[in-house]
Amino acid sequence: MIRKISGAGFPAIKISTAVGKRMILPFTAMIMTAAVLGGCKRRPLTQADNNVIVNIEIEKEIVNYTYEEDPSMMRVMFFDSEDGTFATQVFLPATGGTANVIPGQSYHVLTYNFDTESTVVGSEYNFHGIYATTNEVPESIKSRLRSRATRYDDELIVYEPDHHFVARLTDCHVPARSIDAPPVVIDLNAETIVETWKVYIDRLQGLQWTASVAGVISGLSLSNTLASDEESDETVSVFFETFHIEADGKLEIIFNTFGRNPQERQVLSLMVTDTGGVGHEFNFDVTEEFEDNPEQIIRIKTDKVVIDEPKIPDGGGGGLAPDVDEWDDIIIDIPI
Repeated sequence: MIRKISGAGFPAIKISTAVGKRMILPFTAMIMTAAVLGGCKRRPLTQADNNVIVNIEIEKEIVNYTYEEDPSMMRVMFFDSEDGTFATQVFLPATGGTANVIPGQSYHVLTYNFDTESTVVGSEYNFHGIYATTNEVPESIKSRLRSRATRYDDELIVYEPDHHFVARLTDCHVPARSIDAPPVVIDLNAETIVETWKVYIDRLQGLQWTASVAGVISGLSLSNTLASDEESDETVSVFFETFHIEADGKLEIIFNTFGRNPQERQVLSLMVTDTGGVGHEFNFDVTEEFEDNPEQIIRIKTDKVVIDEPKIPDGGGGGLAPDVDEWDDIIIDIPI
């Protein structure tokens, strides 16, 4: 009988039973040693590199807005390109940096500045659902605007958004590579999703009787979907208090918005409080001014914005300047 013993990379060796048992073990040892020495050889280890370089460039030319300094932080998010689910993220300076991702896969990449005050992000862990919006104003502000709308209880009044710089890249394939291979570089160009508009009103008469000015524009978009850069169809009114009044009463208003809803009217409501504490409302339909207006400037010529001298009731100095006839000393004991 012949017995076959095979080793890795060696043909079967025939050993006759006539050799005897004492020869089997030495031959076996020699065969195994030869197999180990002949089947292995030293080779340098190759280390995989999961890092990618992210370059971010921010578009600084913005209509009616002066870009003063870079955002303090950018959030770079990677999503699975097939279903849009969140994969990983990294927080980088405004110019970019290095991100660590699993190679050999395709991603949707999204970045935005992470330092805004009024602009907030929702549904942030789904590429197709992530959006930017602002918060509703508190009841104290809405009460100041109560007279301007018959639908006060149903109207959604929100703060104006901060400029939000967003870049998006779909189906970005990150190949597997070693550390000595050329780096993978992702270039992202971030642009604002917010518009800055100016309104000039010529002019406010009775400036000396004006204590404060606030404004609301209706028919604007509530949010922006970051992946598609689309404005929401949900309509809100945006509240703002950024004004500049010249000595002759010329009024400049600046406000930010995600955009407008073309199915709605855009109405500017100017709320002026006089020095007597009385509120005055002036409404202007500016829908047509929003159309085909690349300079994003609205000019209103009117002689209807008039603030008359407040009527001071007998014995009083007005709502903001009451008279006090006399003071009485009140002494009470405070238990400690």
